[in-house]
Amino acid sequence: MKLGRCLLISAVLLVAGCKKEATLHSGLEEQQANLVMAALLDSGVDCRKEPGEEGTWNVLCDEEKFADAVNLLESRGLPRRARQGIGEVFKKTGMISSPSEERIRFMDALAQDIARTISMIEGVIDARVHVVLPENDPFARNVLPSSAAVAIRTRWDTDISDLVPSVKGLVKNAIEGLSYEKIQVTIFRDAPPAK
Repeated sequence: MKLGRCLLISAVLLVAGCKKEATLHSGLEEQQANLVMAALLDSGVDCRKEPGEEGTWNVLCDEEKFADAVNLLESRGLPRRARQGIGEVFKKTGMISSPSEERIRFMDALAQDIARTISMIEGVIDARVHVVLPENDPFARNVLPSSAAVAIRTRWDTDISDLVPSVKGLVKNAIEGLSYEKIQVTIFRDAPPAK
């Protein structure tokens, strides 16, 4: 009788001691799952990853810390959204693409590749690049110049304003025929976390 009662008490304590977990993100590449876990663990939020579908990973945390974890990851721009590179954008789905479709896909792929490079700068949460490559008539007198707009979102504790000339140089050298003066870089810094 005593043994049965001890086992029952042990089982109740074990169940009471188990914390419920919530899935923060699913379907992540392993690198993104690791970045998410590193950010959470650095901030004292216990988490773990488990295999998901088709070679992806899921990140789980204690249900009680779910809101804190979501807010923390949002403030750090994690997980980073997947971007398509030139190879993915130029996949043909039909037999023939029009020159306009090819041009649009090229500009989009170019902008995404540049944004991916800018996003690797320490402290940058996200970057977007918008490229304008006008179709100029080779016989026209007035030629419209190419231009680019770069929007960069950084962490609240990061100042990259001294890197603006380097970012503009990167964009200029990545886009044929683009002049330095026709590149606009705007930096948006996140608000500091609430205490």
